[in-house]
Amino acid sequence: MSSRRWNFRITPVRIGMFAIFALAILMILFRYYTGLGYTTNLSDEWAWGAWIMADMNVIALAGAGFSMAIITHVFHVEKYKPLSRRCLLISFIGYVLVLLILIIEIGRWDNFWRPFVSPGIHSPMFEVYMCIVAYMILQVIELVEVGTEKVAPKVNHKMHKFMPVVFIIACVVPLGHQASLGSLYLAMPAKLDGIWATQMMPWLYLLSAFFVGPAVAIVENIWSNHRYNMPTDTKMLHGLTRISACCMVVYFVLKTVDLVTRGQIGNVFAFDLQGNMFILEMFALCILPIIISFLPVGKTVGGLLIFGLSTMVGLVLTRFNTVYTGMVEHLGATYFPSFLELFTTVGLFCLAFLAYLYITENFPFFYGVPTDAQDKEAAEASESGFNQAIM
Repeated sequence: MSSRRWNFRITPVRIGMFAIFALAILMILFRYYTGLGYTTNLSDEWAWGAWIMADMNVIALAGAGFSMAIITHVFHVEKYKPLSRRCLLISFIGYVLVLLILIIEIGRWDNFWRPFVSPGIHSPMFEVYMCIVAYMILQVIELVEVGTEKVAPKVNHKMHKFMPVVFIIACVVPLGHQASLGSLYLAMPAKLDGIWATQMMPWLYLLSAFFVGPAVAIVENIWSNHRYNMPTDTKMLHGLTRISACCMVVYFVLKTVDLVTRGQIGNVFAFDLQGNMFILEMFALCILPIIISFLPVGKTVGGLLIFGLSTMVGLVLTRFNTVYTGMVEHLGATYFPSFLELFTTVGLFCLAFLAYLYITENFPFFYGVPTDAQDKEAAEASESGFNQAIM
C-alpha cells in the first residue's frame, strides 16, 4: 500500500484537461477585472444563463449521493454500499463545482457570509443556501471517514460509532434544497411557460433528483469497471434500474395528471418549441428508461448504459427547459452563452474530473478494506486492474 500511497498517473488527456483549466482561470480573472456585463451575454431579460443551468443540473445529478445513501443506509440494501461510497464522492465534487460556479456568476460573491447573520427565512434561496452548506459539512465528515481507512485506521474505528447518525442526517438535509430549487420558479409563474409552471415543481424536482441517482451510479460503475478492468455486476445494476423505474412511473403519472388538471395537455401536443422539448424531456427521462428496465436488454451492459445516460440527459433537459425553453417566449429576447461562459464552465468541469481521478486513485473508493484472505485476494485483484488504467 505504501508503494502507491499518493499516486496520480499523467496522461495526454489529463494534461489537456489541466491546460483547459489553466486557461479557464485566466478567463475567470478577466471576468473579475471587467465584470459580468462585458464577459457574458447576460442581460436584464436573461439575468440567469449558462452558469445557473450548470448549477441546477450539477446539483440534481449530485443527488446521486443522497439517493444512494437512502437506499443503502435507510433501507439497508447493503449490496449497493460500494456504489453509495462512489456516489458520495461524485456528490461532494459536484457541490464544490457548484460553489465555484456561483462564485463566478454572482456579482457580490464576497457577501457569502451575510445569510448567517441576516437570514432571509422566507426565501427559498435562503433554504437552498443553508441546506447546501449543512450537506457539504456532512459530506466532509463522511469523506474523512473514508480517508481515515487508509491514513488513520484508529481514528476510523472511533468514527464508526457516530457515522450512522451522520448518514441519516445527510439523507434528510438534501430533500430541502432539491425541492426548493423547483420553488424558485414559483416566484415568476408569469414568465415560465404553463407546461412547466406548476405548484408541483418542488415535488417533481425532488423526485427526479432521487431517481436520477441510481442512473448516475450505473453509468459511473460501468465506466469505472471498464476503465480499470474490473467486472460489472449487471444483476446488481439491473436491480437499481427497477428502483429508479418505479419512481419514474410515479413522476410520469404526477406530471400527466398535473398537465390535465391545469388544462396544459393540449399545449404539449401543439408541436411548437415548448411542446416538442417537453416531449423529448419526458421520453428521455421516463419513457425510454422505463421500457429498457422491463425488457431483457435492461440486463445487459449496453442496456444499462442506455438507461443511465438517457435518464441523465432527460434530467438535464428538465432543468434546461425550465431555465431557457419555458421562458424564451415570455421574455421576448434570445440568449446564447458567450465563449467565456462556456469555456470557464468546461474548465471547471475538467478540474472536477481531475479531482475525482486523483481521489479514487489514492483512497478506497473502488475496493474495501479486506476482512479475510478471500477479500484480500479480491482487493488485490481489483487494485491491480485499477493501476493499469491509462487515464
